[in-house]
Amino acid sequence: MNLNDYFDPINFKIDFKNYINVKDQLFSSVVINSGDHKINNIENYNLAIIGISDNHPDKAPKSINGLEKIREYLYSLSGFNKKVKIYDLGNLKKGKTANDNKIALRDVIIELISLNIIPLIIGGSEDIIYPNYIAYSKLDKKINFVSVDSKIGLSEDRNEDYKSALWKIIVEENESLFSFTNLGYQSHFVNAGISKYLSDQLHFIYRLGNIRSKIKDTEPIFRDADLIGVNISAVRQSEAFGQINPSPNGLYGEEICQMAKYAGMSSKLSSFGIYDYCYKSDINNQTAHLIAQILWYFIEGYINRIVEYPLENEQDYKKYIVNPYSFEQKLVFYKSEKTERWWVEVPSFNSDFNNHILISCTNDDYILASNGDVPERWLKFFQKIN
Repeated sequence: MNLNDYFDPINFKIDFKNYINVKDQLFSSVVINSGDHKINNIENYNLAIIGISDNHPDKAPKSINGLEKIREYLYSLSGFNKKVKIYDLGNLKKGKTANDNKIALRDVIIELISLNIIPLIIGGSEDIIYPNYIAYSKLDKKINFVSVDSKIGLSEDRNEDYKSALWKIIVEENESLFSFTNLGYQSHFVNAGISKYLSDQLHFIYRLGNIRSKIKDTEPIFRDADLIGVNISAVRQSEAFGQINPSPNGLYGEEICQMAKYAGMSSKLSSFGIYDYCYKSDINNQTAHLIAQILWYFIEGYINRIVEYPLENEQDYKKYIVNPYSFEQKLVFYKSEKTERWWVEVPSFNSDFNNHILISCTNDDYILASNGDVPERWLKFFQKIN
């Protein structure tokens, strides 16, 4: 496909005085779709940045300004010692209808994933996650989808014929969805019925307080993710003013950046997006700066990826076999000698899956099993595949 047909070139200026020498900035590692430089030969690139502006004609100009501001901050940040090839494709062109936009984004993501290029999507509402998901469906892939969000938008409005992206993904078109995980939801935004429904469907949700107390425990969840969507409203308003639904509670800036680094480190991940940015309410461009830093830490994680899979090379891993009380199935854990990351085997008696599937886990999961209990992630994955 000719990606120039899908994107508007971008043209913006960076204030190089604010940070470090030009040659040391990330800007020097990025190829940008501009009026003078059309999209060409992207096959060997690692990451592709996609801007999504607001669909509403009155809001689109400010939305585009916001995307430019994010890029300005991002490209002014420091570069990396390790080489990474980034292509800024520009902003997705507007179609005649909202559905045209979704189809266009879906097709672009299919193209990028097929080329082993990770799309980094910035801007747009959280509904953008739906065409992102549908791209996997068209590629006939079963995926793990992780959402970082203070709310769980699992809703429909029969009177207005509105169905949220999550409703369509989890309820209506879930053939390509293996597992859904929400990180950072706040209980006062999510009713008990939604929590119970997701649990009954063997999905995972983690409250804000739980993940803030152990940010490191989110790493295995990101390690197994194919698609990650971050709603900037997961960050507290004092850290990010420019959001559509601000709240006084949420993640701190350094916490979301740490999680973004874990996401970039995942060798399984193939799509990452940050949504619901509102330039109009972004005081001092603070949120644009934060989103730029989130992307920067994702890129840092990406260039420091270490591909590990214990079942392929067991000599580099320690193997632990645990038999929890009153449980007939033994649990087999692996610990990497190199990174100290953990995995646990999930046996499969279903012909649609391999005999043993590895899922990422934590040292605490091993300790829990050693004390006679079965980790929740293991149990739900076991139920899913059997």
